[in-house]
Amino acid sequence: MASETFQFSVDSALLGELGERLVTTVHVALAELVKNAYDAEADSVVVKILPEEGQAARVIIQDNGTGMTQEQVRDFWMKIGTVNKTTSPVSVKYGRNKTGSKGIGRFACRRLGLNLRLATTAKLSRDRSTPIEKYETTTIEFDWTSFKPGVEVESVDCEGTISRSREGSAGTTLEIWGGQSDEWETRGFNFLQRQLALLASNRGMSRPGYKDDPGFNVTLNAPGFSDVPVDIRGTVIDASWGTLTAKIGSDGEASLSLNAKGLGGTRKHTSSQRFRRIANTSLRIGILPTKKEEARRPEILASYVLSELVNDWGGIQVRFNGFRVVPYGDPGDDWLRIDADRGRRVGKPDGELYDFAASIAGVDASRSLLNMLGMRNYLGQVELTSDVEGLIPRIDRQGFVENEVFEEVRKFVRFAIDWANIYRDHYIRLREHEESTRAREAVKTVLDLDVPQEDVVPKAASFLKSEIKRIVNRLPQSQQRETEQALVKTVKAIEAINADSQKQLEHLRLVASASTLTLLFAHEVRTVIGGLGAASVRLRQLAASIPAKKKELGELANQLGATKQRFDNLVGMTGIVGSFRNNRTLTTLHLKSAVERAIQCFHLLINNYHITVDDQEVPTDLKVGPMIEGELYTILLNLLSNAVKSVIAYGGTSRRICVEARQSDSCVIVRMSDSGLGLAPDFYEEVFTPFIADPGAKLYDALEERANPEDASIIGTGSGLGLSIARDIARSRGGDVRFVHPELPWKATLEIELP
Repeated sequence: MASETFQFSVDSALLGELGERLVTTVHVALAELVKNAYDAEADSVVVKILPEEGQAARVIIQDNGTGMTQEQVRDFWMKIGTVNKTTSPVSVKYGRNKTGSKGIGRFACRRLGLNLRLATTAKLSRDRSTPIEKYETTTIEFDWTSFKPGVEVESVDCEGTISRSREGSAGTTLEIWGGQSDEWETRGFNFLQRQLALLASNRGMSRPGYKDDPGFNVTLNAPGFSDVPVDIRGTVIDASWGTLTAKIGSDGEASLSLNAKGLGGTRKHTSSQRFRRIANTSLRIGILPTKKEEARRPEILASYVLSELVNDWGGIQVRFNGFRVVPYGDPGDDWLRIDADRGRRVGKPDGELYDFAASIAGVDASRSLLNMLGMRNYLGQVELTSDVEGLIPRIDRQGFVENEVFEEVRKFVRFAIDWANIYRDHYIRLREHEESTRAREAVKTVLDLDVPQEDVVPKAASFLKSEIKRIVNRLPQSQQRETEQALVKTVKAIEAINADSQKQLEHLRLVASASTLTLLFAHEVRTVIGGLGAASVRLRQLAASIPAKKKELGELANQLGATKQRFDNLVGMTGIVGSFRNNRTLTTLHLKSAVERAIQCFHLLINNYHITVDDQEVPTDLKVGPMIEGELYTILLNLLSNAVKSVIAYGGTSRRICVEARQSDSCVIVRMSDSGLGLAPDFYEEVFTPFIADPGAKLYDALEERANPEDASIIGTGSGLGLSIARDIARSRGGDVRFVHPELPWKATLEIELP
């Protein structure tokens, strides 16, 4: 019998699958190729989409990245499914996280056209045999029609040339043409801009161990869609709620300009105060709320784009003679003290800006900065030059010395941002007025009673709420707050009475059908639990009688026993908090046991997503009460559920939840912290409003992306009632539930006060 070796070969049909099936549209294909330029350490890429009569547009992507030598072209570009980006996920020069991993992105070229010309230039290393020739250029032409089904990929020759020279610059140019049909359209073009916006928002970053990343700028030249080349980074700023520009003249006078949504045109201001030490300093900043509806171009700044922009690239940088100065604008940097002031709820501007705020109708000057966004919600830079005398770089090059000159830079930038935020407060008031107008229109039917009976109270309450602020604003300022609180409290009481009646009605409608189904479900589950217990016992008996299988059968018996225990816990918990037991007895409860039992309910999710839940700081001797047992578990389950969702949604390698407790006077304080998405302080109260499940519009989008599909029924989409229910229960027993500012390394902390 003769021996033989066999090898796999690749049919050319595979390239069609990769280029045309996996890459669904030309817009996705082009975005993938630009990502390759980002991974190649480019700081600039020019994309051209040039119309050609009778066929698809010609596409040119030109970057100034590291380029490729002929060996790299052979080893990486010409190899299908290379693991280069998997084995080296971070770029060598700037430390960028590479965007690709599967080694098939280059076949997006085939999706754009049947012909490709690759021209790439790389700087040669010094140890080569021809040190005089510093640059090597490789040019190859590909005709995708040559890769026909039935023909092995290795058998198709692609003609190319290699040249070397003393002069040159690194980079790669792809030119693609010959597409069979023109698939470009406005909607897809906007999708492309959204994808490129995330990359182009990298305005530079310093990463330990790497050269300073200068950022990534994308210029899009598409005559069919825009008359002039589009600067994607500029597009992001101009698509935000507002673009703020400012410059200091030679006399120290600051000229400010704000082009923002809802203000009826560009607003301008010239400062009365002077910034003479820093003449000719300028800034350009985009103001980025994370709500899509507040963007001037929501087709560019979709919700997921806004969220990623703010998290990854938000911040106001400082550039000196065109070069970035770190750490200004880095994550966690608050050089303008914006986050510090927001944390202290500083709402009143000083001096000139207070007078300015007082001059705008509808704005409460003493509270006009309370709507200020966080530091990461600003995207832009301050431009300084060496003409500014007295700016002294630190010895470690980490910023400037904090002297009078730099303090004046800070004052100028804050002056401009505070001025813009006064207008933002004005915009919010205008929006509230529009909502009030709509409410007045809606209430006309209420006054005529020409609506279903159940809608009368909600519409009347909506009308009253919208009118209260307008009416109260006419009163002396000293009376406004007390009067508004009294009126709002009255309206809320009316709503509460109506809501209670509606809930009772809904309960009566559902209880007849739901209770029967629930009892049947509980009975069936208990039958399954009994079977699991019997199977576990039988397996242990078999293990004792079959020595060869003792270990294997013993492990299986343990698994069934553990599953039975989890089912017992879940069904028992359902009985406590549900309708199986109507036990309303007030009792004193052991907190540690309750916490452990609540955590056990999330066993599968905790294990599947490798979450660590630490309850070591819950003392074993703490008791809470008197309260109903189901009330305590309802609070713990709702809050643990939110923490688990947040941790899953955030991802990352450290997935942790910590529960700790202590006695404080006549109450017990429980703190639940997690390493998840976190919650902006602006939403600390809003999340307790019934039916508001995700005010930051981040949680459920991220869950959909990161959670396993089979867990959808457990995770759900959120009713927006869990936190409200938990707080209501705690307050009914003299306690409370509230968010507090988390301590590092935690992203969010809930504080539960129990009797």
